[in-house]
Amino acid sequence: MTTNENVPNSKNSKIVFLLLFAALIVAVLSSLSSVQKIVQPMFRNSSRVVLAKVSAIYGEGALQFLILKVKDANGLQIEVYQVNPLVSSQEFKQKFDLALDSDAYVTIDKNSTNLALSDVDHDGHMDILAPSVDRNGNLRLNTFRYNADLKMFEPHTETTN
Repeated sequence: MTTNENVPNSKNSKIVFLLLFAALIVAVLSSLSSVQKIVQPMFRNSSRVVLAKVSAIYGEGALQFLILKVKDANGLQIEVYQVNPLVSSQEFKQKFDLALDSDAYVTIDKNSTNLALSDVDHDGHMDILAPSVDRNGNLRLNTFRYNADLKMFEPHTETTN
C-alpha cells in the first residue's frame, strides 16, 4: 500500500500561492499615496478637535471672521466663518486643507502659537498664519491673505521681483 503523504497537495499549493500574490498586490497598492488617501480615513478616529482659534475684523464693511485650526479624521484644516454679531451666528465660508501635515508652533512677537494673524504682505489686512509640519519634517508657514475684492481669503505665496 502506498501513501501520498510526502507529495505536496497541488490544491493547497495554489491557495498558498494565491494568498502570497494577493498580499504582494496589497503591499504594492498600499504604498501608493493615492490609495493611502482613500484607505487611511477608514482607520482614523472620527473625533474633531479645535486646536486654535482667532477672530478679526476686515474691510470697511467691518466683516468679522472666526478662524479655526481643526484636526479631525482627515487631518488639519483651516476653517473660516463669517460672524454676524447682531444675531450671534456663524456662517461657514471657507476651508483650507492641510491634511498631510501635522500641527506646529511658531514664535511671533515672543509668543509661541499655532495660529496667528499678522500683516505679512503689508497691505493693511491681517493675514492668517498657520504653521504645520509636512510628512518629511519640514516646517511650513501656511499664509492666507484677505482679498478685499472677493471678501474671502486665498493662499499667499511669496513673490520676488
